[in-house]
Amino acid sequence: MELAGAIAELARASLIHDFRYIDPSNARIILIEAGPRVLPTFSEKSSAAARRALERLGVEISTGRTVTACDADGVEVGGERIAAGTILWAAGVAASPVAKWLDAPADRAGRVAVRADLSVPGHPEIFVVGDACASLSWDGKLAPGVAPAAKQMGAYAASVIRARVEGASAPAPFRYRHRGSLATIGRNNAVADFGWMTLSGRPAWLVWSVAHIFFLIGFGSRIVVALDWLWAYATFRRGARIILAETTDPTTNSRLAPEAVQA
Repeated sequence: MELAGAIAELARASLIHDFRYIDPSNARIILIEAGPRVLPTFSEKSSAAARRALERLGVEISTGRTVTACDADGVEVGGERIAAGTILWAAGVAASPVAKWLDAPADRAGRVAVRADLSVPGHPEIFVVGDACASLSWDGKLAPGVAPAAKQMGAYAASVIRARVEGASAPAPFRYRHRGSLATIGRNNAVADFGWMTLSGRPAWLVWSVAHIFFLIGFGSRIVVALDWLWAYATFRRGARIILAETTDPTTNSRLAPEAVQA
């Protein structure tokens, strides 16, 4: 979903600015979601706001249909053939093969089905955290494979190991504490879902920006990223550029100047 918004903004801003011989208006950006709505882990209100924002950017959204075939010329969706020169697959990736290494039980995605203390069944001395484990610690649901969950799991596993070394009582079973979900859709647009409060548009985008800078490691890194983002926001440009080779105009057989694209 975030990728679709970024591509749409690239077509509307960078391509028009940097490429004289590309007309982005001829491009179609189609987002195919097998679930009933975009951002299915967010509230319905946030999901609806995200969909409206994407549609304003010109993204065509198809929900409730799965991709059944994919090749160099396009995709098949629910019996319909959609021609496409560029396909970006964002439907998930395979988990680390740690479950196979340990011969441990795993879920469909290959994540280790850990115990309540994040240890591997049959191997209490081995802990698996982050997106390599399937932990039912979010009110009976799987903890998401995101950085905040991994950080909480790492701290918890350390506390279990420390308790064992010191001979202290084991801590209570791990419980993932979800502090909210953020998703950016494009320039000045995002959705924020904290359960007790939802935001969309520019306010959510500001929250998303501050949160991502705040959680960077090191004060210097925060300053550098903040200044880089401010420059990109004010100028619609990024620091790196890719220069492409000279091309020939087929109508005049004359050389065209190299084009450049923001990286």
